[in-house]
Amino acid sequence: MRGPLRTDNEYNEYVKDFYRKVEDYDWNDVADNWRGLESFVHRAREREIKKLIGVFSDKGRCLDVGCGTGLLLRHLSSGSIGVDINPRHVERAKAYVPGAQVMVQDAEKLQFDEETFDMVICTEVIEHLVRPDLALENIRRVLKRGGVLLGSTPKRSLLWRFRFLSSTHYHNEPFHNEYSEAEVTKLLSGYKIEMVRSVFYNSIYVFVARKV
Repeated sequence: MRGPLRTDNEYNEYVKDFYRKVEDYDWNDVADNWRGLESFVHRAREREIKKLIGVFSDKGRCLDVGCGTGLLLRHLSSGSIGVDINPRHVERAKAYVPGAQVMVQDAEKLQFDEETFDMVICTEVIEHLVRPDLALENIRRVLKRGGVLLGSTPKRSLLWRFRFLSSTHYHNEPFHNEYSEAEVTKLLSGYKIEMVRSVFYNSIYVFVARKV
């Protein structure tokens, strides 16, 4: 938990360190096999975002921010790039998606030039960030004008109170947020929002936003 002596920056780095050094979660394994209740969640997320990739991907340059072990990266065109703050995730993603470039990067400090990508994927990431606004600003910076952001994040829902029942859930996770539609809309205020829709028993928001 946040201690009284931690500054905002210290707390932000404390949370990031959990994902850099502790978390060792394999989204591909959980989605492709039965590993508990979260298998349903990740399959639903993959299914919804895969549909949107088919609609919005025009074979341009694609980036998956917070790609994890490559659950969605594997559905992007060959040569797409995935970044994650967790080096263990990056190594797994390289094995799962050998046609992609995968590297360790912080979503708040993306190391790409402005207007590099036609599409960015960012799913189930912002709820783990103390400063999601910084990540979304960086994503907007690296998107080309007219480029599309496809994302998802947990909706404020009673369903998430039962996360403790999942055998795959990290009970020592230091930070996890859930959002209302108004909060998602506010976070995306720098974009033209094309869609915010709830899926999977009204527990996840899927969104499409464009840089204009």
